[in-house]
Amino acid sequence: MISAEQITQAFDSATRQFRQSDVYQELVAGRASPEAAREFLRNVFRTHFLSSHIVALCFASLPSKAAEMLRENLLEEMGRSDAGKPHSALLLELARGVGFDQSEIDGLIADARRRLAVFCATRVPASTLRELCLAVLLETMSFEFMLSRCSSEIAAALSKHYGFAKPALHWFALHSEVDVRHAEEGVTIIQDYLGFHQAPDGLFEQIASLTLGDNIFARHYFPAGSKHRTGTRSAPAKARRIEALTIYRLRIPFHQTFRHALHSREESDAVIVKVIDSDGGRGFGESLPRSYVTGETTESMIARIREHLAPRVFAQSFAPGWETFEYLQSVVSEWTRPEERQSSVTAWNAAFCAVELALLDWSLRADHCALADLLPPARYEVVYSGVISADAPDDAAALAKRMARIGIRQIKVKVGIIDDAARLEAVRKAVGVEVELRADANGAWSADEAIEQLQRLARFKLQSIEQPVRADDLAGMKRARQESGVAIMADESLVTLDQARLLIELGACDYFNIRLSKNGGIGASLAIARLAQEAGVKIQVGAQVGETGILSAAGRTLAAHLPALAFAEGSFGTWLLAEDVTFENVAFGLGGRAPLLQSRGLSVTVKEEVLERLATAKIDLRR
Repeated sequence: MISAEQITQAFDSATRQFRQSDVYQELVAGRASPEAAREFLRNVFRTHFLSSHIVALCFASLPSKAAEMLRENLLEEMGRSDAGKPHSALLLELARGVGFDQSEIDGLIADARRRLAVFCATRVPASTLRELCLAVLLETMSFEFMLSRCSSEIAAALSKHYGFAKPALHWFALHSEVDVRHAEEGVTIIQDYLGFHQAPDGLFEQIASLTLGDNIFARHYFPAGSKHRTGTRSAPAKARRIEALTIYRLRIPFHQTFRHALHSREESDAVIVKVIDSDGGRGFGESLPRSYVTGETTESMIARIREHLAPRVFAQSFAPGWETFEYLQSVVSEWTRPEERQSSVTAWNAAFCAVELALLDWSLRADHCALADLLPPARYEVVYSGVISADAPDDAAALAKRMARIGIRQIKVKVGIIDDAARLEAVRKAVGVEVELRADANGAWSADEAIEQLQRLARFKLQSIEQPVRADDLAGMKRARQESGVAIMADESLVTLDQARLLIELGACDYFNIRLSKNGGIGASLAIARLAQEAGVKIQVGAQVGETGILSAAGRTLAAHLPALAFAEGSFGTWLLAEDVTFENVAFGLGGRAPLLQSRGLSVTVKEEVLERLATAKIDLRR
């Protein structure tokens, strides 16, 4: 049975990590900027304004003797006890007292509500409600423990160094007094919870490590997005060098062959990049080169990383968090540009994507945050389309029927071969008129053929046709858009930012299919998405056939972030792969729905023993 001392040690360790952090030390010593101090107060408000809702969840999971203590805590939060005002009212007084106007306060309330919604929509590692509620209970009680020990010091610093009036900081004074009792009660409550639910010691240790690790309080009070907004930069001493970079060439069998007009695949050919710093911190990235899209082959991509990108990575120091993201955005054009003699390569986008994602995963983990902290979600789930390869009509219909049975309402069908009409007819009959159909020709037709074929296929009511003509035939794509009556989506024609500009200038398409590996990673994909949104071009976030959970997780975060998203593809996980390399199952569920991912880095955990086993080649590089 877990002792009170063990629970206290877990809380004390998390509190000590917070007090020793650079951001906390800068705040209490008066070295933070005035705007950084104000942003800290905003994050206190965002974190705690709806805390009574979280306490209520804890109370619902604890029908035992300690529930009375938690009930009293909940009543205090809500202002229904003898303690006085609800804590939300005290936070409103804090916000007004430090000079926030009503418009800003309204925005903070909206932020707090959004945080709660995102919390509810985010995938959690817990497999049962017992584990989830334990994690929530530990986080709630750990905050009370920390505040009972830090509130007085924080309030004194805010008054002394940043000029905030002491009466305005009453919320901190209250927590330095009341939370001493709550912190002591919290230990008893958790012990009772563990006993009531017969939770083994190992479960507590695992949940406590996941919940309280990685500087939980700094993640809430000093998130990466706040550092970006206030221009807070890491001290030069915190910048680190990458000491090792490993390239893995994978072969993962598919459950079934995937075919389209340009290629047929029976296995994943993903390339994974791992980076490690001097302290053992690591990050993972992924891409899948396509010679008929960017001109990169698996061999040339690996050579590009080994000979060009790895030396540049080793020569650079990287600060944790958003500064690495900014740096990578600044060099993407230079690092992806092919030399003149490399006429077959449009851009080294796949090579850059794998390195960029590895560095982002590493740097965000070092900063105790997730990619979703830099790219906050615009929606609370991502809904994926089904994709059917260029299969025989009966096989395509059978797969479509299975997709419809699990609630998928958008399906893309590969076309561009001889039996397109029969395949689409079989799929349409299998799923009925309620399911939206799209098609993808992978550049199989000339402009004349595209117009003729699309007129023949009009009876199937296609939402769009993806890449009907060759990648370089933009005039033909424009003709197909004007004469076919079907909306056009650019894919193979859309590799670089310059190509995006040209497609918009010509009015050649209605949709962009943005894929991380094809378009050069997060930063480059965001730049293309911004252009599309400004021009009124709709966006699909696509995927590479055979990608693992690493690339799917990054694509999920991008898709969740973009405010205008027409379609999303990917996150097939073990629907397609015989085995994945991530601990988390990223595959979409019923209806194609998939939750937000917001833990650390890219928000997936790589099973390195599986990665080693599935690799057909491994290249170790050192600085």
